[in-house]
Amino acid sequence: MPSHDPAEPAKVALIVDLDRTLTRADVAVESLVRLMRRSPMLFWQLLLTLLWGRAALKTRLARLDPVDPALLPLRAEVVDLIGEARREGRPVILASAAHRHNVGRVARHLGLFDRYLGSSRRRNLKSAGKLRAIRAAIGDAPFDYVGDSTADRAIWREARRAYTVGVPTRSANEQRVGLSPKSPLRALVKAIRPHQWAKNALVFVPLATSGHILDFVALGQAALAFVSLSVIASSVYLLNDLLDIDADRRHARKRSRPLAAGDLGIPLALAISGAAAILGLAIGWFLLGPATFAALAAYFALTLAYSFRLKSAMIADVLALASLYTIRMIVGAAAIAVAPSMWLLIFSIFFFLSLGYLKRYVELDESRNERHQLLSGRGYVPSDKMFVAMGGVASGMVSLLVLLLFAAEKGEGGEYAHPALLWLLVIPLLYWLNRIWMMAGRGQVDGDPVAFALRDRRSIVVGALLAVIVVAAKYGG
Repeated sequence: MPSHDPAEPAKVALIVDLDRTLTRADVAVESLVRLMRRSPMLFWQLLLTLLWGRAALKTRLARLDPVDPALLPLRAEVVDLIGEARREGRPVILASAAHRHNVGRVARHLGLFDRYLGSSRRRNLKSAGKLRAIRAAIGDAPFDYVGDSTADRAIWREARRAYTVGVPTRSANEQRVGLSPKSPLRALVKAIRPHQWAKNALVFVPLATSGHILDFVALGQAALAFVSLSVIASSVYLLNDLLDIDADRRHARKRSRPLAAGDLGIPLALAISGAAAILGLAIGWFLLGPATFAALAAYFALTLAYSFRLKSAMIADVLALASLYTIRMIVGAAAIAVAPSMWLLIFSIFFFLSLGYLKRYVELDESRNERHQLLSGRGYVPSDKMFVAMGGVASGMVSLLVLLLFAAEKGEGGEYAHPALLWLLVIPLLYWLNRIWMMAGRGQVDGDPVAFALRDRRSIVVGALLAVIVVAAKYGG
């Protein structure tokens, strides 16, 4: 490469970092997460590779899990800066601590760089190591550098212009690219999905059906169970999004999730996920007793199994989803020390199995895959859509049959003041199930059907009507 005259700023090289700078992702960390999902044993073997240094680990990660550049979320402002430099005829170099094989894949995919620099098995291009590599490439010529972290300050000190997308450079020639970095708090709140906590209201169902709705001690215990479940659920939402980063980036709507978009760092997400799981289980053990803790542990174990394996297993995935909803009721019953109604649990399994199938139906309906091409991260192909719909509608009808048998049995006992009113429960549920399946067929249900129901006015009216019928049947009036 020819030498550069400081008097000719158009010839000043622009050096661009990769991780968290050109892309919001961290290539090596994401590879580690993907390999953890593929094989937990391999994950621990990779961690042992750290004994030979970070460069050795990055080399093995690059060999086992080469990056797919097409999926990386790019920073538009950095791409614009590169485009401006190229229009000025300046050389542009991609220099990263990521392994050179991955850096090369990104550089070739984008076609924006004159050359690239990356780590090798024996050399980790970070901080001073990267600066030495830059000097070896361009000599003593001036350069501009775009980075994101404190590790880049050694490079910024020697750069003509110190561009940052992250931390302050502590350099007199600092220039920020794009807006100031956002606080991760907003991204974290979005990632833990507090709106999904409404599903955990199922813990209060045993409170109502057992007649303890006016028992404030029982109500407090059920509220603690709700908090515990919500914290555990958020822990798994974070882990699930970590494991689904690639699939989410391919999805038109899910690509905006904080981890897929790169708005939330993986190390922070892992730390919060682990802390939330420990907190939720601790609430169960210390405040709700062994039975509730066991139910919470079962819920947590099944969610982990779903995240790692079951979500990509045909049929087993919807059975797991239905079971998770049912376990929520078991947690609620254990929290107030009552035996869960078997009628309630059987109804729950079939009803939520229908909604699980509905969720998969919506995903299949939105897919643009070929007829026999598997959905990303799922065990279904578009040609399965008819069978998924049949299974879902059939499961919903079975749940209504269980409800009718329940009403018939309770009519012979003395648990309800007006047991005949229980027969009325079938009518609004029959209407709601048929309506939501028809809306799904028209493409009017997007994403999770439970989340849809929580913001759909008619669904809310149906829910209120069901509650009124149950209360009137139980207590009369």
